[in-house]
Amino acid sequence: MKDRLTLALWANAIGELKINPLIVYHSQNPRAFKAQDITKEGISVFWKSNAKAWVTSTIFIEWINVCSGSAVKNYLEENDLPLKCLLVQDNAPAHPPGLEDIIYPDFDFIEVLYLPPNTTPLLQPMDQQVIANFMKLYKKHLFK
Repeated sequence: MKDRLTLALWANAIGELKINPLIVYHSQNPRAFKAQDITKEGISVFWKSNAKAWVTSTIFIEWINVCSGSAVKNYLEENDLPLKCLLVQDNAPAHPPGLEDIIYPDFDFIEVLYLPPNTTPLLQPMDQQVIANFMKLYKKHLFK
């Protein structure tokens, strides 16, 4: 199969807050969803489409402004924590420089830290077993 999709995950350091993942697929309404009577709203993901199934900076910014920022703010307020958030990300083309200036003013508590090039597998928390564990559980569920 040459079908492709992109999955982006976001969680806090201790794993209590897991934001709805971003899925980018080449089709806005996949045929498989129609056949199984599945709606995108019912699967708890932020679904976007792109011809190459890549995350663009527009999609990434929308994910932060629509889905992630409000979820982080709600989590911090519900747990009586200070409104502070550090978003650690690599230097992927979808991560625009100056992201702090682009996100909504309601989420100005989010500080962005860009990792140096070629250090992502060593430093980024999501690359340290989180994605591997997700893929393991996905494949286990897929073959049930």
